[in-house]
Amino acid sequence: MTSNIELLRHVDLFEHLTEEQLSDLAAQARELSFRKHAIMMTEGDAGESMYVIRSGSVKVFVSDEEGRELVLYQQGPGAVIGDISLLDDEPRSASVSTLEATTALMIGKQAFLDCLRASPEMAINIIRSLTQRLRDATEGSRSLALDNVYRRLADKLQELCIEREGMPPVMPRKYSHQELGNMIGASREMVGKVMAELVKGDYIELRDGCIHLMKKLPRNW
Repeated sequence: MTSNIELLRHVDLFEHLTEEQLSDLAAQARELSFRKHAIMMTEGDAGESMYVIRSGSVKVFVSDEEGRELVLYQQGPGAVIGDISLLDDEPRSASVSTLEATTALMIGKQAFLDCLRASPEMAINIIRSLTQRLRDATEGSRSLALDNVYRRLADKLQELCIEREGMPPVMPRKYSHQELGNMIGASREMVGKVMAELVKGDYIELRDGCIHLMKKLPRNW
């Protein structure tokens, strides 16, 4: 298994840390294991630690009082989550739960801030990371405001599918209509209707529960 130092070395946020700084950070990190659908952090809680995903995948989401979710994005190995609340001392801005069994390095607030003070380059990396998140959030808001459900779903299907040489792109795992709806701000029923039309038009196929893109999805339906 990749050592903690090796894992941190390949995280963009920490790429400019010296070997000594990486070693100190790794020594203070604690590896945790989470089962599928476990809650790693909850929106509104105080942020006292961040995580670096070693294996598995997670979803970052917000929800309302009725339990309806909007999935902001998904993350896999090497991703950093929970760092924002360590910077501004504000409560968590979103919740995170695992999509499968997941392991992660937990890094405490003080260890993170010590690294930040010791490495100006790390501060620049944080600015770049936050800028990209802002761009992603802007694009997501534009899509929710201006695109219809079909276009949002088509874009999400193409984003999630993995390209394979000589074979149709395929989603890496099964996604329920509810999960897809949560990602694009639409109801499970509406996603089901659009998916049925895509199957009827031979644009997608379902094999063992996974979606295969058989041909390019039309921009409009």
